[in-house]
Amino acid sequence: MTFTVFGYTGYWYGLIFGLGALAYLGLAGVLGFHKRLPAGVIRLFGLIGLPMSLIFARLGFCAVNFGYYTDTVSQPFLMLHFWDGGYSFFGMLIGLVIATFLTARIRKVRFGSLLDVTTAPLMLLVIGARIAEAFSDGQLGIGRQVEESLFTQLMPWLFVQEKMGTLVLFRLAVYRYEVAVALMLLVPSLWLFFSRRQRRRAHAGDVAMIIYALYGAAQVVLESLRDDGHMVAGFIRVQQVGYIALPVLALIIFCARYSRIREISTARVTAWVALPIAALVGVLMVKPLNHVLDLTDKRMIGGVVLAFFALYFILFLRLKRVDWRLVVMWLVILIAIAGCVMVEFSVDGSDNLLRDYGVMAGCCVLIFMMPYRLWRTLENRVYREERIRVQIKQV
Repeated sequence: MTFTVFGYTGYWYGLIFGLGALAYLGLAGVLGFHKRLPAGVIRLFGLIGLPMSLIFARLGFCAVNFGYYTDTVSQPFLMLHFWDGGYSFFGMLIGLVIATFLTARIRKVRFGSLLDVTTAPLMLLVIGARIAEAFSDGQLGIGRQVEESLFTQLMPWLFVQEKMGTLVLFRLAVYRYEVAVALMLLVPSLWLFFSRRQRRRAHAGDVAMIIYALYGAAQVVLESLRDDGHMVAGFIRVQQVGYIALPVLALIIFCARYSRIREISTARVTAWVALPIAALVGVLMVKPLNHVLDLTDKRMIGGVVLAFFALYFILFLRLKRVDWRLVVMWLVILIAIAGCVMVEFSVDGSDNLLRDYGVMAGCCVLIFMMPYRLWRTLENRVYREERIRVQIKQV
């Protein structure tokens, strides 16, 4: 959809996305002032972040669709035509994180502190991007087709209607759901940033990791709802894989910090963390989750993997200082991921989308709760140490 100003043609998609980016940078500036960052840090971040986010967004899209440019149209140079469209929102997030790192190095501020500032208002950027999808001529943010029912009549704003003669098709308006979710996530994001208790107890960068973990878990469901063919490699939704990696990465970082506090050796922690993975491999050798996660006819490979884990346990595992919290957390998150995979590969032929996506949403809640709970445990430990230091000073 276009508009004309003084003879120049503009695109509503780009205008709304740009306004969302300006709102994001404006709020980041306010948060940076609140955080007492040096003057001009957010301006420099904006100057670096704009081209960096566009570059990585385009790189992500072209990497997934590399075969289209090289084989289908046999014109690889078209990947340089960024004005033709084709971007990855997950790639843009990577670009923003890299821009944050470069800005922190240039201005000599803590990367974690600046990352908290640039991540807390992220949902404003998401809102702008998703509203802009409404002006993409129905090419983006559209979900699966559903049957006309009482639900479609009572809540027509949840669906996009496509008319084909006298036939009316109802499809999920996923971009509207993503706007609503981003609005809901903006509140806890800002609360985490401004909460005095959280600021005193959290490490720099923790707020950003929790926000990314929460957003990543939510996007796993929302990406599954999409049916616009965006960023699909074969049968895998690439961005969905990237988003599910965000809470997993947060859990890995918090586990490493937890192991240092508890003075648990890295090898021992890795061994216990690997235990659920070994169990999953064993299950796949007996009964596959789906046609992709199937080791029933590849038992030799599964046996080699289990033998490797057994050797690792024999060489490094010690019975002392075992913390079952990490084992349970990784077991839960792996089972939840497996649940998401099973729903994703069976939802196309489902007769009850509400039930299936309810299951996936429940699994994603568990995926987020694992790093969040471990983070709260680390916070509580810091809080107890602060109280002990205060009591010692009073004595």
